[in-house]
Amino acid sequence: MFKISEFSKISQVSVKTLRYYDQLHILKPAHTDKFTGYRYYSAEQMFQLHRILAFKELGFSLVQIRRMMSENIPLEQIRGMFRIRQNEIQSIIEKEQDKLTRIKERLCIIENEGKDLLNNSVVIKEVEPQLVLTYRQRASLRQIPELFEQLDEHLGHLGLPSRSQMVLWHGCEECEDDIDVEVARQINHKISTSSPYTVKRLPEVPMMATLIHHCRTTSRCTASTELAFWIERNGYRMKENEPRREICIPHEKLGDPEAFIAEVQIAVERA
Repeated sequence: MFKISEFSKISQVSVKTLRYYDQLHILKPAHTDKFTGYRYYSAEQMFQLHRILAFKELGFSLVQIRRMMSENIPLEQIRGMFRIRQNEIQSIIEKEQDKLTRIKERLCIIENEGKDLLNNSVVIKEVEPQLVLTYRQRASLRQIPELFEQLDEHLGHLGLPSRSQMVLWHGCEECEDDIDVEVARQINHKISTSSPYTVKRLPEVPMMATLIHHCRTTSRCTASTELAFWIERNGYRMKENEPRREICIPHEKLGDPEAFIAEVQIAVERA
C-alpha cells in the first residue's frame, strides 16, 4: 500500500487531484484509516487511474468518467475510442498545417508586391494536341502527389509507362480549402479505361503563354502571378474555357522529392 503522497509521486498526479477524485467517487483509496483519515492506494489502482486520465484525454467530463468507471468498459472498446480520437486529431493537425503553409505562401506573395516579378522569360508558343490519361478530383495541394500515385498505379495496371507529369488547374467557384484539379500523364494511343480515370485529347492551342519556374507540387508559387502580369502588360487576355496547365519534370539536383522544374502554361489570345 502507498500513502497518497507516494502514490502521487509514482503516478505524477497531484495529491489535490487524487483527493478530488475521491470526493467525486471516481477513484476511492483502497484503504482509509478511520482514525487518522490517511488515504492509502494499491499499485493495482494505477490501472484505474490510467483509465481515468485516458477518458479525460478523450474529452469526457468527470461525471461521465464516474459512470464509465462503474460500467467497467472493456479494454478493446477504450482502444477503439483512442483510435477514433487519434484520427480526429491527425486530421485537425493536417488541416492546420495546410493553413500554415497557405499563410506562408500568401506572406511571400505580399512581400513581393511592388517588386519586378518578371525575372524569367515568358515565351509564346504553339502547343499541339496531346492525348492524356487524367484523374480529376477536388483536393488540397497536399493531396496532389497522392492523386499522381493513384494515376500511375492505374497506368501500371494497363502496362503503360509514366510519361510527362501534367496538372490541369480548373476554376472552382464553390471551392474553398480544396481545389478542382486534374492530374494527367501523356499517352501514345487511345486506351479503354473506367471512372474515375478519363482518356481525353487536350486541344491544340495556337498561342500559349509559358514560363519555366521552380516549384513544389504541394505549395503555391508566384509563377502564375508573374505570367498574369506579363499577359496584361503585353496586350493579351486569357482564352476562355481553357484550364491553366503545368508540366512538371522531376530534377534530382533539387534535393527535394516534391520539387520540380515546371512550365506553367496559359492559353491566350490578343486582347
